[in-house]
Amino acid sequence: MKIKQGFNAIFYAIFWLWNLTFLSIVYLGILPVLAGPLIMATIDGFIPLEFSLTLTALIAVPTACTLIGAMRFKKQPLQLMRLFYGVEAPLFLLCLLRLFVLRELTPASSQIIGTIVLCIAAFLVEILYGYLGKIENNQNILDSQAANNTKPRWTQLIGEKTKAWLQLGCHSLMLLVGVWAATMLMFYALPLAIITVTVFFGFTWVAPILDMLKYGFFSGTMWLLLSLVLFCASCSLFVAMPSLYGFLYIQSGRKILQSFSSQYGKNQAIMGSLGVIAAWLAIFSALQQQPQVQALKMLATPAANDTVRQTLLAKSDIMRSGLVNAYLSPYRYLSTVGENNHIYEMYKNTLSLPDSAARSIQNSYNYLMSPFLYQGSSSDVKKAEKLYGEFFDTEIQKGDAAAVKHAVQSTSNREEAKAGLLNVNQEKVWLESQEVTVTENGDWADVQLYEVYQNQTPNLQEVFYYFSLPESAAVTGIWLGDSGDLNKRFVFTVSPRGAAQQVYNQQVVERVDPALLEQIGPKQYRLRAFPIPVKREFTQTDGPKEMHLWLAYKVMRQPQGWAMPVLAEKRNIFWNQNTRRVIAGKEIKYSGKEAKDTWLPAFVTAVSQQQPIPRIANLLGGNTISAKPLVDANYSLPQGKNFALILDTSRSMAAETKAVKETFEWLKANTLAENAVDFYVASAAGMRPKLVEDLRSFDAAKLTLYGTIQLKDILQQFAQLRGDKTYDTVFLVSDRHTYELSDDRKNAISMSSPLWIVHLGGLPPGYDDATLKVIQDSGGGVATEMKEAMQRVATTAASGKSVVNVVDGYVWSYAKTPKAAAVPRITNDRNEGFKPIAARQLITALSKQKSSNQLIQLDAMHSLAKTFKVVTPYSSMIVLVNDAQREQLKAAEAKSDRFDREVESGKEELTKPNNPLNVSGVPEPEEWLLLGVGAIGLLAIFLRQRRAKMVG
Repeated sequence: MKIKQGFNAIFYAIFWLWNLTFLSIVYLGILPVLAGPLIMATIDGFIPLEFSLTLTALIAVPTACTLIGAMRFKKQPLQLMRLFYGVEAPLFLLCLLRLFVLRELTPASSQIIGTIVLCIAAFLVEILYGYLGKIENNQNILDSQAANNTKPRWTQLIGEKTKAWLQLGCHSLMLLVGVWAATMLMFYALPLAIITVTVFFGFTWVAPILDMLKYGFFSGTMWLLLSLVLFCASCSLFVAMPSLYGFLYIQSGRKILQSFSSQYGKNQAIMGSLGVIAAWLAIFSALQQQPQVQALKMLATPAANDTVRQTLLAKSDIMRSGLVNAYLSPYRYLSTVGENNHIYEMYKNTLSLPDSAARSIQNSYNYLMSPFLYQGSSSDVKKAEKLYGEFFDTEIQKGDAAAVKHAVQSTSNREEAKAGLLNVNQEKVWLESQEVTVTENGDWADVQLYEVYQNQTPNLQEVFYYFSLPESAAVTGIWLGDSGDLNKRFVFTVSPRGAAQQVYNQQVVERVDPALLEQIGPKQYRLRAFPIPVKREFTQTDGPKEMHLWLAYKVMRQPQGWAMPVLAEKRNIFWNQNTRRVIAGKEIKYSGKEAKDTWLPAFVTAVSQQQPIPRIANLLGGNTISAKPLVDANYSLPQGKNFALILDTSRSMAAETKAVKETFEWLKANTLAENAVDFYVASAAGMRPKLVEDLRSFDAAKLTLYGTIQLKDILQQFAQLRGDKTYDTVFLVSDRHTYELSDDRKNAISMSSPLWIVHLGGLPPGYDDATLKVIQDSGGGVATEMKEAMQRVATTAASGKSVVNVVDGYVWSYAKTPKAAAVPRITNDRNEGFKPIAARQLITALSKQKSSNQLIQLDAMHSLAKTFKVVTPYSSMIVLVNDAQREQLKAAEAKSDRFDREVESGKEELTKPNNPLNVSGVPEPEEWLLLGVGAIGLLAIFLRQRRAKMVG
């Protein structure tokens, strides 16, 4: 009797002391520290709802179990132990793992987690209600119906049978879960038991405590002793848990199976139980097949023919699923199989097992943990990113933005969730106001865009715009300010493009205010400004609360009016119906979707209707640029020319199938009869590009559009195929193209003929510098329709050799005036104001000239840009705010690589979670206990100090 009372006292002590511990952890530690930020992050959309639900469950589990123990089992110590070891402890541990260790769940890991939760719930039901299909329950129903003279409600009897079958199914799975979970926990419990006994009774922990007492750290010693007690208690709980958990679940499953057998027969019980287990194992086996294995295998070698390509395209869903799973594997799995070595290290180094034995134990652990381990290597992340771009012809962070966003947000840590998110179109900086001022000068105008930005987050942010302007426009200034005071704004410096980019990126890292405006195409620009100050409510300082930015450019008048910047892409910045907009003196109100989508109107109506007039600008060094207006009748189509036509067949061209068909129909109707055309079909890796002899017989609908091809690679293919053939002009038909997949290869692509790229569906955000150089140096250009490109080529040829460009309704010509010649100098303000536009055309003319020393040529063009204060493909504008930045820029401008610029796609390097199953080394046995005790002691001191601050 005394032995039984002793055990009962132990059972009571375990249950109530551990419940007190659990309640202290959740109410004094987790709830005040984690709950508020986690719930706010969920409301703000940074973290998925499931983590807040897990936190709620973590708080509810010890609370509910304590109430159940007090109200239902306060005189049943064995039931208290069943409740604690079978429900509370495993559920509490599972919630902790889900909250702090497991990130985004996969189908396989979801099955395991879901099954464990189901079995815990079934075990709790069995504790509270026993077997649900008892025969006497059915008899009670019949007796009640007879006493009330009512017909039997067969649905109630059916309900009892359904409950019995459901309970049978759940408890059949419980047998599996009990064995699996007990085995998993045993991997840790066994070495932990040995280490605890060895170290504790070795008394190696006494010396540090005596030292603390010796030097007067009494308070710290008390916390350390309490931590030691808690740690030992934790070890005892964990050591006992595997055997008790497995025993309780197996016993419960066996009891329910016996009860079911006695009611419905042994055969039904066995068949039902085996059927549930077989179905579960079949699902488990199917979910274990990770999709990246097949995807990586199929894409291991380039597709060699159209049949293989079409087969792969038909399996696009499998490819997408597999490549995304590989790319996001650090977020979806605890570790790769190869990097999971902590069991091996623990048994080999801590328990001194032979290498082969430790490896076998690790392999056994890996087998049981397979739903949480990635079947591949960590290098698959980069490989999947590359293959995704090659197969889907887009960058993975954009092609599957929703999946990437959910993966990086799947954490209970708010800051970690925010880190690494793709910033495209994220609403972080609000455009508070926007004002456009137009100063007309006849057929050209000065335009100024003034914007005010307000940060909506507690972190410094960067505003990032890709936009385009008419090709003849000249950007003449960019300024930053903390206020709208024009006298206090920071001015720009015109600098070589590579030097400006290098200094800007350095200053962003150092979190100092810069702005950078670059030209990355004949019409395309990139604007970056940093840092937008932190929102006032998130900071205690009295610094600036907003950023002011001014952008100025000169533009020729179009029939529609004055052209505004056309947005190609934005990052971080957003606007809405509350954004104040004043365009050319008139306040404009947008609403609904238009308010969110519209940055600027396409054109501002011109007040003056003065007809365009010829203009001449005399620039430095005897250089003269003239502009002659054109009317529709001046445009022509080529005749008697020899053209090369190249077609991009990358996968993204599938979206432009209709435009491709219309382009070829136009070519056949308007070009082939009067000109000779050789047609080249580019191809992604795996298949050779080809020359089509007869364009008339070519059917674009039969093309297999596959993979990705960079523009520079298309030109390399063309150079290899054409051999010694020469052409008057080369036309490349592509789509908007993926700037994110461009690289920094500086391979020289020589084009003896002008290169024109026709982008169906719109211009790309920009070009890498190697591709841009080919367009500029060859005297080519870009267009969005074949008709426009052909007309510009033919009209340029018909206008004379001195023509630089035919664009935006003007013929731009260049002449070099001999020094002896007298050149009339017109000094009126309007002509002087026109010179930056003319300087842009002069730089375009100079870029076409061949030079033996490219750096000298670039310096000459940069000197012009600096003199006339314009942005060009070679010269950028950077805003600096202090002398240290100016010294950095001066040093960068003196380097030989001052014009070398890197491709900046806007792709973020995702912050990878730590691998909890990989260790570089395991502490010695005597260090394990001290590490655990120290961690608990530090946690206790931290929570105590935090609570004291909250009270204070």
